[in-house]
Amino acid sequence: MNSLFEQSTVDEVRRIATHVVSHLPKAVVYILIVMVVYFVAKRLIRLVATRTSATFTDPALKATKYFFIFAGVLLVFSAYEADLSNLWTMLGAVAALIAVGFVAVWSVLSNLSCTVLILFFRPFEIGDELEFTDPSGLRGKVVNLNFAYTTLRDDEGRLVQIPNNLFFQRIVKRRPARFGADTTLAEQLRKQEDDKSV
Repeated sequence: MNSLFEQSTVDEVRRIATHVVSHLPKAVVYILIVMVVYFVAKRLIRLVATRTSATFTDPALKATKYFFIFAGVLLVFSAYEADLSNLWTMLGAVAALIAVGFVAVWSVLSNLSCTVLILFFRPFEIGDELEFTDPSGLRGKVVNLNFAYTTLRDDEGRLVQIPNNLFFQRIVKRRPARFGADTTLAEQLRKQEDDKSV
């Protein structure tokens, strides 16, 4: 009885080891593909950061890293023919919750996407003077830009925060800064960060 139990355990371990070894090349290929694509994505993010701002690089790199870790784990499980039906059901439920949350935070996401467009197309730079035609009289010098707001300093020295999506809904007059108009927004933000750290 004891030897029968031991023999069945040995046979099961042998079967599992054979399964693992037979599917190992496929899993290794999947991991290598994920690593190469992650390396390329990381380089692209850094390339985009040189054109925009280093401030946004770290969150993008972290999100990319976690995405590729998750994708790699899923691919390894699929290489070993694991049953992922329960996982897909859970992911579908999470996606539905995210979709509901997406509607709830639409204005925040709108500001985030408008920030990305502002960083790519650079309709204004830090130091420029901006004036909105609606509401009339809203004007000031651009002193900061973040994911949600662009901060202006008005003639009286007050700080005014403008939601970034407003720049795509209103007509804005721009007077470029006299000095530093040739520098990119990324360079200006980097200089501003360096000045704060000193």
